[in-house]
Amino acid sequence: MVDVIVVGAGVVGSSIAFHLAESGANAVVLDPERGFGGQTPRSGGIVRDHHATTVEADLARESLTEYYEPWATRIGGACGFTRTGFAYLADEGDAEALRANVAMLQEHGVPDVLLTPDELAELEPAISTEAISVASYEERSGYADPAATTISLQQAARRRGARFERLRVSALVEESGRVVGVRTQNGVRRADAVVLATGAWTPRLTATVGLELPIRPARIQVMLYERPYELTTHLTMTDVANDIYLRPTADRCTLVGRHAPEREWLDDPDADSGEPDTAFVAEGLARLGRRIPAMAEAPYRLGRTCALDITPDGRPILGPSEVPGLHLAVGWSGSGFGKAPAVGAELARWILTGAPKRPELTAFTDRRFATGSLIRGDHEYGATGPH
Repeated sequence: MVDVIVVGAGVVGSSIAFHLAESGANAVVLDPERGFGGQTPRSGGIVRDHHATTVEADLARESLTEYYEPWATRIGGACGFTRTGFAYLADEGDAEALRANVAMLQEHGVPDVLLTPDELAELEPAISTEAISVASYEERSGYADPAATTISLQQAARRRGARFERLRVSALVEESGRVVGVRTQNGVRRADAVVLATGAWTPRLTATVGLELPIRPARIQVMLYERPYELTTHLTMTDVANDIYLRPTADRCTLVGRHAPEREWLDDPDADSGEPDTAFVAEGLARLGRRIPAMAEAPYRLGRTCALDITPDGRPILGPSEVPGLHLAVGWSGSGFGKAPAVGAELARWILTGAPKRPELTAFTDRRFATGSLIRGDHEYGATGPH
């Protein structure tokens, strides 16, 4: 039996552990916060097909149709998946790229369709189409509850033999050029393979074996505003025309997320305060009101911030690293949640068999940065476009 240590019990780490255990491996997950000290509980929880590369769209599609929709039978428990429909709203500057990207996705079987502003308004009467040139739409997408998703993955992994321990990993352990375990406050733990699902905290761990990763922590702010009684729900949206993303929540709120106008880089992921800025909360409401006029004066409920793990090309780092014995599932740049179930299956297969099901994923390893082979979508968007 292969012994694997997974560091990080967020949604990605828990998915990897579930699939490892399901495949017969001995999986141990180490995380002092049980997966709730990093990005996962602060995720927007959006589940969508729309991505700028076909392999990411395929991972997202598999996650939706084979996991989120049949969650109770495939995983067990509940993930809180709610189908609202998803729309990507593009202004004039991104309209051509969006049209080309949708055509590419349709060629690969992703059921995105293009909508004119008038068609979008007919589909979602609550929104204003100000500044929208074109939109894409996918009917089956929506959102899930990040906490419920992670907890049920952990429970399912335990039922299959995985263990979760509240231990902090301070360093990787290397012997003869190979990672053979990790160092914790209780001493060294050894394994045949180690996989990091540690988000913005990853570089400090890989540095302990001399591996430098180009991951930078950046702060994102997410806010909840109360919906008026008459607005029961609305589409989940990436509103590039308005520089926000938004979705309804189950407790009659609307979640709004946004980066600072200039990326707010952090010297240390632990430097994030956890609380949104007052001015940012006001600006978020103003932008929400421009898109959904009925919420122009919506009461602010609460907010949260987190440190994202940003890579130079905005795509994740997946698979075996340059240091043998060490595998990575990091650098999500804010787009990990929706793909996490299928990504967990791919990482487990990669660790146990030496190859992923999708050969295209071999381009996502950390080696691409040394060779300059960054991953770009066939049709690139602006800074707020999809990753």
